[in-house]
Amino acid sequence: MSTGLSNESKANCPICLVPSSKCGRVVHNQPAKVAGIEIDLNGMQFQMHRCPRCAIEFKNPFIPEQDLVACYEQASGDHWEETPDPSKRRFDDIERVIYAHASGPSILDIGCSNGALLGYMGQSWERFGIEPGQQAADQAEERGVKIIAPMLDQCTTDQRFDVILAIDVLEHLLDPNAFIKDMRALLNPGGIFVGLTGDAGSPAWKWHGSRYWYCSLPEHQVFYTRPTIEHLANVHAMDIVHYERISHARFKKSRIIRDRVRGFIWGLGMRLGIHKNTSPPGWLPAHDHMLFVLKTDD
Repeated sequence: MSTGLSNESKANCPICLVPSSKCGRVVHNQPAKVAGIEIDLNGMQFQMHRCPRCAIEFKNPFIPEQDLVACYEQASGDHWEETPDPSKRRFDDIERVIYAHASGPSILDIGCSNGALLGYMGQSWERFGIEPGQQAADQAEERGVKIIAPMLDQCTTDQRFDVILAIDVLEHLLDPNAFIKDMRALLNPGGIFVGLTGDAGSPAWKWHGSRYWYCSLPEHQVFYTRPTIEHLANVHAMDIVHYERISHARFKKSRIIRDRVRGFIWGLGMRLGIHKNTSPPGWLPAHDHMLFVLKTDD
């Protein structure tokens, strides 16, 4: 699949539109895949950039959204596990913050995949989803989720929601401002937005920098810090009512120790120039994600 990438891509912040600064090279996994589908990156070199204003980090150049969406549309419905372990995937943590801040029962999951999370939430919720993958969307509807659009910018519903979720979605966006604007327009007054994404300010991430494992996935293109979320909340008249740094999934203590040791050693080798052209090992148990809640102030 051709991406049409160009070395002339602008390096302005995708949120603030101000010039950014380089902060390291990005090395993708090989072969490069998105949702299990191979994608041709045409031998391009990628740099990580950082905005001096909102502290977002992002790849330059971007991989065009249409190429990524084409991969999502071809993805198998069970690529992200048909029936994930709710405890391992922290569904209980997500549910906890929803119950703590939700003002009503209608919930929209943007990028709902096969509906596993909304299925876990149960029938007491009015469950809706947005999902580009047809197989995943069909499976979500079998779980009682009403799919209203393949993409947020294609959503034409007049309905408004008390809760909107974006779990493992924000890192894929090329225009976070437009996403938050469109999302907010779908919230009821007093509604909440619950996001889960990577946290570029976490200690493990800082140790590996732009070579961090989370950055080596081609579909991950923008990377947030708490100041980024605070900036977006301020711009779109929302309040941060919850923020916590967590791991993406729960693991046994032995896995936590193993990955911590391996991650430290790899980072040390990177600083010594040993890992110039290789992607880093995964560090899945690290507390390198943020779970946050934004609430409308109207």
